[in-house]
Amino acid sequence: MNQIFRTYVFNRNICKSFEINKRFAGHSKWQNIKHTKTENDNARATLFLRLRKMIRDAVLVGGSTKPSTNAKLARVIEYCKKSNMPSASINSVLEKIANSKEKTQSALIEINGPKNCIMILKIVSDNIVDTKSRLNTILKKINAKVSVGAINNSFEYNGIIITNKKSTLEKATEDAINVGASDIEDMEDDDKKYYKFICEPQLLSKITTKLKSLDYHIIDIREELTPLCVIKLSDDDLKIVKLAQEKLLKIDEIEEIYDNIDHDNL
Repeated sequence: MNQIFRTYVFNRNICKSFEINKRFAGHSKWQNIKHTKTENDNARATLFLRLRKMIRDAVLVGGSTKPSTNAKLARVIEYCKKSNMPSASINSVLEKIANSKEKTQSALIEINGPKNCIMILKIVSDNIVDTKSRLNTILKKINAKVSVGAINNSFEYNGIIITNKKSTLEKATEDAINVGASDIEDMEDDDKKYYKFICEPQLLSKITTKLKSLDYHIIDIREELTPLCVIKLSDDDLKIVKLAQEKLLKIDEIEEIYDNIDHDNL
């Protein structure tokens, strides 16, 4: 009888232990799923923030909230849809931009970043003063500060218009001169050839309109800042700078960050 009782207790403890292990295994699985979901949600939120900025920039550069008259916006919207951004979210962003369009401004701010790098922040906001105030708070945390120097002392600042390649480069050069562009270059990407018209940033909209009238198909319109000289950073220093840039890009009004780091030789 005692042997039977001992056997019963032993078997019951095994079952109890199995149930506990099973319960904790299920708990571990739940935590893994929760952790994965949190990571996916964060990645989705970061992606959608970036897409909202792209939409806003396309409207600012292209001058219209209508994709039918803004080629850059049309391409951005197509990219947003391919990235699974809901149409309702896209329309909401466009509606908000349309309502605040008259107050929206763009500004470039040069800062001395960590590890002596220089960064140019492109800000798009309907309240530049408030944005700069919030920016200063973050700059202190990442060991950076607003530079007192002029941006054009550190970077070359141009407007860029990418078009289809039609006729000859000689004819396109004549067109570039006639529309007021400062230069033109041949471009090739994925075995496709394009023209790159270079101009003063403030002339982007005007020259784009003129190129359209000459039957050029507009592929992209953007501003481009190219550092006049670059610095090399170690892998550890580069991580510090990248973390700083990630914190800055979490500010909704910061559209883009340009820097003078030599990324090719790291």
